[in-house]
Amino acid sequence: MLGVFAMGRLILTMLSFCLISGKAVDFSEKSQLLELKKTILDPHNMLSSWKLTNTNHCSWFGVTCNAHGRVSELRISGGNFAHSGSCLSKKSSDLSLHGFGIFRNCSLLKKETFLGGKLLNLIGKFTELRVLSLPFNQMKGELPSGIWGLNNLEVIDLEGNLMTANLSRINFANLKNLQVLNLGFNRLFGEIPNSLFECKNLSILNLAGNQIGGYVPDFLGNFVKLKVINLSLNRFTGSLGDKFWSKCDVLEHVDLAGNFLNGRIPKSLGNCSNLRTMLLFSNRFSGVLPFELGNLRVLEVLDVSRNKLTGVIPTSIGNCLKLSVLVLSSDFGDSHKHGLIKDDNFFTSSLPLQITMLPNLKLIWAPNSNLDSEFPRKWGDCQTLRMVNLAGNHLKGSISGVFENCPNLHFLNVSSNRINGVLDEKLHVRCMALFDVSKNLMFGSIPEFNTTRCGRLNFSRQLDQVSVYLSYFAYKTRVKGHLPLSRFMPAMIHDFSDNNFTGSIPMLPIVSKVGSHYKSGKKIDYAFLAGGNKLSGVLFHDNLSRNCNDLNGFFLNVSNNIISGKISPNVGVNWKCLKFLDASNNQISGPIPKSLASIRNLTVVLLNNNKLSGEIPSGFFTPKSRVKFNFSFNNLSGSIKIDRDAINCKRIIGNPLLHRCQFLSLSSVPPEEPWAVGFDSLNNTAASDSNGGKKGAKSFEIILIIVPTVIIIILVALVIVYLYRRKRKPNPVVAEISPRRPSPRPRGQQEPLVVFKEIGVRLTLETVVQATGNFTSKYCIGSGGFGSTYRAEISPGTTVAVKRLTVEMCQGVPQFNAEIQSIGRIRHPNLITLIGYYASTSEMFLIYNYLPGGNLEKFILETRAMVSGLNVLHKIALDVAKALYFLHDQCTPRILHRDVKPSNILLDENFNAYLSDFGLARLLDDFETHVTTDVAGTFGYVAPEYALSRRASDKADVFSYGVMLLELISDKRALDASFSTQENGYTIVTWALVLWGEGRMEEVFTAGLWEAGPQDVLVELLHLGLLCTADSITGRPTMRQIVRKLKQILPPSDS
Repeated sequence: MLGVFAMGRLILTMLSFCLISGKAVDFSEKSQLLELKKTILDPHNMLSSWKLTNTNHCSWFGVTCNAHGRVSELRISGGNFAHSGSCLSKKSSDLSLHGFGIFRNCSLLKKETFLGGKLLNLIGKFTELRVLSLPFNQMKGELPSGIWGLNNLEVIDLEGNLMTANLSRINFANLKNLQVLNLGFNRLFGEIPNSLFECKNLSILNLAGNQIGGYVPDFLGNFVKLKVINLSLNRFTGSLGDKFWSKCDVLEHVDLAGNFLNGRIPKSLGNCSNLRTMLLFSNRFSGVLPFELGNLRVLEVLDVSRNKLTGVIPTSIGNCLKLSVLVLSSDFGDSHKHGLIKDDNFFTSSLPLQITMLPNLKLIWAPNSNLDSEFPRKWGDCQTLRMVNLAGNHLKGSISGVFENCPNLHFLNVSSNRINGVLDEKLHVRCMALFDVSKNLMFGSIPEFNTTRCGRLNFSRQLDQVSVYLSYFAYKTRVKGHLPLSRFMPAMIHDFSDNNFTGSIPMLPIVSKVGSHYKSGKKIDYAFLAGGNKLSGVLFHDNLSRNCNDLNGFFLNVSNNIISGKISPNVGVNWKCLKFLDASNNQISGPIPKSLASIRNLTVVLLNNNKLSGEIPSGFFTPKSRVKFNFSFNNLSGSIKIDRDAINCKRIIGNPLLHRCQFLSLSSVPPEEPWAVGFDSLNNTAASDSNGGKKGAKSFEIILIIVPTVIIIILVALVIVYLYRRKRKPNPVVAEISPRRPSPRPRGQQEPLVVFKEIGVRLTLETVVQATGNFTSKYCIGSGGFGSTYRAEISPGTTVAVKRLTVEMCQGVPQFNAEIQSIGRIRHPNLITLIGYYASTSEMFLIYNYLPGGNLEKFILETRAMVSGLNVLHKIALDVAKALYFLHDQCTPRILHRDVKPSNILLDENFNAYLSDFGLARLLDDFETHVTTDVAGTFGYVAPEYALSRRASDKADVFSYGVMLLELISDKRALDASFSTQENGYTIVTWALVLWGEGRMEEVFTAGLWEAGPQDVLVELLHLGLLCTADSITGRPTMRQIVRKLKQILPPSDS
């Protein structure tokens, strides 16, 4: 009996101890949570329940306890995610990976909420913790080392914070139960450590959006439970071994995009039979697409764009019957956060019928992929097809009858191909957010298209992979365009430009109440683009405006057609939605309606080069008017009385009866928008005198003031010339000062020397030859691919530069004259001035203004060390960029330089830069085509695609500019002698890219420049140089973008 009593007392004592111990643990964890809270910033009071008066810490927001009252889960999601619960479900493997990171199945909040501050190492005290989930907050500081000792952890989800850590130093060996490791989009660096090998239960691994480098370890292939692997947007290098994919039966999502991975895409990827998403874009993969990809029968999304893939597109992809999204190349040219790898896939095949016939295909994206075949005519179950982009290929044939049974096709871009034939009126163009057939060979009239009902365009915020791609590509296409569309309005763009369409402008191909076509129900912006065709009829007919009330803004471009007639005086009443009008280069007559100036939302009107008459409505000159216009080269009359800054005279030049604003500057309007080129690209045929547009612009005013004097001077001059010539013995080398193309000469007589700009001294063939010592080496100041350049002092104080061309390399004299006449009219502050030229069958040379500062090559080698600071280098870079921007986008006709290099950039004594040799490559086209392969362009500066295909483009000039920029900021040449120890093809671009990738940017810059700084500006310049020299054409910026970027980096006023 006594024993039983003793046993009872023992049991009671033990129970009391357990109770006291439990309360102690309970109090300890509560105090630890409160201690954690002290270093956490909580601007939205998410942790308001974390307080001493709330005794049950297991009920605190985001805290979950196990059966013993110990904290087992800590889940608090920030960003736009709901407060309650977590974006990670109880089944951690339910996370869904998409093309742009891991998206959560969470309800969205209208108000953003987040935590900030730091996470203390105290987190390591919660030994029963299984789930640590704090995604999309703004937590900073080092990742607490205490996490790695919590051996019960199953989920670590800290995605989307600002935490730092050297991943190489983290020891994962204790986390053998870990199933989810999500550290994406933080500030991690280093490499994946071998200790991660111990986490063999991982099902989700997300390290995306960091700065992690090194190789992708093969041991990840031993994780037989791995369903999701996302290593995108990092700095991983090397190739992917076949062993990695040997045990991937359960793998569903692979995202390795945005790294520096190279080599071939492994064939063993075909073993991953459950793979649904494979994203490999923006790497350096080469070779062919593996045939084994056809084994992926449940694959839904495949994106291999922005790599260096070649060869045939495998027909086996047609076995992937679930495939909805196929991206073979991308034309967006965006750089991810490490910004340099773009698409350069160059396939050598057609698009297989097996692919276009896939039953679930929704999106196919393959612009500029070198596809060469008849346009595919069979598209499987066309009901599912949503987006097709095959622009910029070599596709032939007709699209008539191809897509008429595709009611949900909302995006079709087949521009810049060789498509011919007529447009089918059964095409669902009225339902398409984008329809682009521009730059083809199509003919016939533009139909009205007979679709009356459309499915709703619903690019929603759904988070399945296919919807993400559809929404993203729709958005990127819209913002990539060159129209000033409203930022927050949906838009429809229908582009028929640069074909051979005839007939009148049709009724707008959009359905009535088009806003209901979009889920938002808002009014939309609509663009009808049909410039560069053979359209006729009147500009605004009655049927055209019936949809105007449904539109937020209407953008109309019908330039370069044969439209005639008058503009309706009621245009301002019927077209209140008009925002953008380009009807330049047509045959429109009559007055400009006053009501046009009254359209409230109108921003751009380009009516230059027509037959308009009457006065310009005063509404365009009011202080409230925001309209940018160009009415140049018409028959307008009347006077203009406006403030000094209200108008640039180039917008109204070429109207001989118009009383102009004589006091205004003729300087170019800064083209802030791509379409602003219309203000400056005046018709060359109108600029006919030797002083270019400036002299022509003033002629009318001069005549009005001193007509009698001018007539007398002309008569006297003619008499003097006549008497002078009669007294002189005919001299075969006497030059005529004329800007015009010389008339044919009798046999035996020399061709004249043509002068575009007077320099105060008479130029003749005789004086030029004499001033150059008959082109002896003593006067030679440079040699290049086009010939040698000589310094010629024509008279004391008057020096010119003479470029003597190799006659054998040029086309015939008539062709040369035709080309050089257009070059001679070009004027820009950063282009060398062509003063004149001489051309005969035995001698050809060009005369330029002489600049004493030498060229940029000499500056880089000799002078730069004596020039302190960044401002001069930035100024030179900006000057050259402005010159190229002018040639590419503002000059008519546009000019590709094709030999941008330091020796072709001249400097004056104030380090102003001037680009030379522009337009000369066109003079050598015939010779280059048939004789040589190295005339246009200099090795080291030539873009890779030009070296391979000989296809010139503005992006080839951008590449050369990028090489020049790298030379300007470094102490290396394009093919520096120090590179000789490297492998073939190692250039300044390779060198700079390697240093960038290794984080050694400071080693790029010339001595003293990095120390002088500012370093952030120097890094921006280096980054710009690398973007310009990207392997991909589409990855390089335009010269317009480069000019804008340089102004942002260091405003010109500071340089």
